[in-house]
Amino acid sequence: MKVPLRFQITEYDCATTTLANALNFLYEREKIPAEVVRFISLYTLDCYDKDGNSGEGGTSKAAIELVATWINDYCKTHDFSLIAQHLLNEDVNMENLKICLNKKGCIVLRTYQDCEHYVLITGMDDDYVYIWDPYYIAREYYDSDRQIEIIFDKLFSYNRKVKMSRFLSVTHRDFALGPIQNRECLCLYKLN
Repeated sequence: MKVPLRFQITEYDCATTTLANALNFLYEREKIPAEVVRFISLYTLDCYDKDGNSGEGGTSKAAIELVATWINDYCKTHDFSLIAQHLLNEDVNMENLKICLNKKGCIVLRTYQDCEHYVLITGMDDDYVYIWDPYYIAREYYDSDRQIEIIFDKLFSYNRKVKMSRFLSVTHRDFALGPIQNRECLCLYKLN
């Protein structure tokens, strides 16, 4: 059975939640190995904030890369068919994103929402990018931003529709790809 995508429970666990949501998006609950969920939980939230508080600096790019490597190694020796491709900088481009989505995959993207923030891309078309943002916000949060729409009835796939023009922006505005030298994503897709 598929389960709905979820929201983060702290201010800092967007990567942890988004990685778990990627598994929920791709697989039925019965097919997700507990060992994969455990690894994600153990190795994300690896950054310290400026006061030295563990986890309150979120998740590093190195942790996302570690998760990708571990998933690929795990799948070589277990009955779980998932490919993880960690992309940085100029490799985070529309061509590579579309390849992943066309293979019925999803993308864990480091973007912006007041600060660096991880979200799940589950689809795109010529006009919009469809995103599950794990950060729960009020219905009216984006009322003054015509490039973002909050969606409440797609619990298994997306809760934001973002205009393609915003998404392709090299700025630090919400849900923009941002400057090329700071881009990061993890493409995830099943082999069969």
